[in-house]
Amino acid sequence: MATTGDARRYPTNAWYVLATGDEVGDRPLGRRAADAPVVLYRTGNGTAVALEDRCAHRPYPLSLGRVEGDAIVSGYTGFAYGPDGACIRVPTQAQVPPGAHVRAFPVHDDGAFVWAWMGDAALAGLRRPPRTPWLRDEQWSTFGGTLDTAANVMLLHENFADITHVAVVDPYITPPVLRGTPPPLEIQVSETSVSFSRSYSPAPLAGWHAAALELPADAAHPQRETGGFVSPGLWVNTWEVHAEGVTPVPTFRFTHAITPVDSGRTTHVWRVSRNFSPDEATTATLRPIFAEYYDTMRGILEIMQSVLDRDGPRREVNVAADAAALQVRKIMAQMVAEENGTRSWRSRAGSRPGPTSPARRGVTPARPISG
Repeated sequence: MATTGDARRYPTNAWYVLATGDEVGDRPLGRRAADAPVVLYRTGNGTAVALEDRCAHRPYPLSLGRVEGDAIVSGYTGFAYGPDGACIRVPTQAQVPPGAHVRAFPVHDDGAFVWAWMGDAALAGLRRPPRTPWLRDEQWSTFGGTLDTAANVMLLHENFADITHVAVVDPYITPPVLRGTPPPLEIQVSETSVSFSRSYSPAPLAGWHAAALELPADAAHPQRETGGFVSPGLWVNTWEVHAEGVTPVPTFRFTHAITPVDSGRTTHVWRVSRNFSPDEATTATLRPIFAEYYDTMRGILEIMQSVLDRDGPRREVNVAADAAALQVRKIMAQMVAEENGTRSWRSRAGSRPGPTSPARRGVTPARPISG
């Protein structure tokens, strides 16, 4: 699905993943998100900090400096900055010049990811950071990777909102139920989130999937797909197999943390979690299957972005499978409009995005989902 001109924009008043928890330590880590340079590090007590990655004295990245206690020191000017971004020391004089500070971003460290609020810091408390507790739950086995994708973040959102293309892109990984006409999506929309579900009649599993579950390759099982646009920075999808007598329900949970680097580049941190077959041998079998698929999708999205860059957006033809993606577009556009001052953040309490054809069927209001 191609993107529209409006979808090339993204909100900054949102929580985005800047790093995994184990990437942030006592050495500066430079990242870029929402067209802003950011440096991450941990203070002496392990608290994660995110500051503008540019010294206030001269245009030199703080990520090329060093961490001293709770402060970060520029490797060129020697200016030292505390966790709040205020300059606390200048090497050439006793007094710190007035106004010597860098921007500090609100941070949420949940152990799996380090999130940062890239917009107006005063608004960060109005929206809770997304939750991904299964990534740290011993009942789930998780693997994944990180991709730098040369495509706008909306192309990734639209990709996660519709998995019917998997049957075209990668027949090997495809659940056989996707090779026919899928049942209609049931969609719920809140002010800032979209969730959907779809139940399939009993059908066989892909060979690799049946082997991982130790089920007969030709046995038919009811299957259920769910998905959720949790926030502009997070998608969570699941695939359940309701095999008779097997508990808990064998489930894959797919976590996609997506962060716009700029209008044409996105960082995609993907995780595949499962609540069955926790052995390392199963992980070793599954990892290359999903790594290859996500890398293939990265290439496809980059081709789509290159077409948009070269030829511009066109009028699109949408189908029923686009129902969730159309709702996500609407929410993202509304968030951008708020930031542009065309719509008030606080005046929308209780408002709901209306259904858009062909998404009208099955759309009902819901509370925001939190993953």
